[in-house]
Amino acid sequence: MDINDLVIDKRSVLVRHQFFRDASASALDRLAAHARLVAYPARARIFRKGDPGAGLLAVLSGLVRISVPSHDGREIVLNIVGANDIFGEVALLDGHPRTADATAVTRCQLLALDRRDFVTVLQEEPAFAIKLLELVSQRLRRTSEQVEDLTFSDLPTRLAKAILRLADLQGARGENGRVIATQKELGRTIGFSRESTNKCLRDWEEAGHVTLEKGACTIRNRAFLVHLVEAAARTCDNSESTAA
Repeated sequence: MDINDLVIDKRSVLVRHQFFRDASASALDRLAAHARLVAYPARARIFRKGDPGAGLLAVLSGLVRISVPSHDGREIVLNIVGANDIFGEVALLDGHPRTADATAVTRCQLLALDRRDFVTVLQEEPAFAIKLLELVSQRLRRTSEQVEDLTFSDLPTRLAKAILRLADLQGARGENGRVIATQKELGRTIGFSRESTNKCLRDWEEAGHVTLEKGACTIRNRAFLVHLVEAAARTCDNSESTAA
């Protein structure tokens, strides 16, 4: 295929991606000229904590797990990002090594942009700087929420929230939504062992709320999961009101 065709293909990909779609035509042309389309199979490591911060990655399809290894060999999941999201923004901004691991949960197609190419455009496109600030703020809010969950929320609440979020990321909203994730991955996401996570899921399966299969979970009673999350949020709000 001619290199110009490749550039046009990458430009159309950028236009469809939520983060880039409002960029000027000249910015899109420049980014497309340097962007690289890359693919990773499920469970492949995209980068490790401490690797050089080469640049930004945009998710075109699939799910990516952002995590950090603990001293005892466990993995703490910081975030799950899906299509139309980006990651690697911290190293992009400061040029320092990666602050976490990135692993393909499912087969992923990504668009990679080197820091030197993106920063040049960023300096000339204030809209990108604002979008990056918004993204970093969202990530900080999510991190604060995770710390709160790990401190105060019980296993069922964390698990319900994780399944609902994965369902949204995978487009599996509504009843009979199939969430692709192993029980080990769910346990890593909520900070509990696979055994504890499995017991809770089995209890839910017996009650008819979910159906389990290898590497996936189908939601049969979304209202039950939503109720768990909302009830925990109300309890937290009431506690804060009482403390105030």
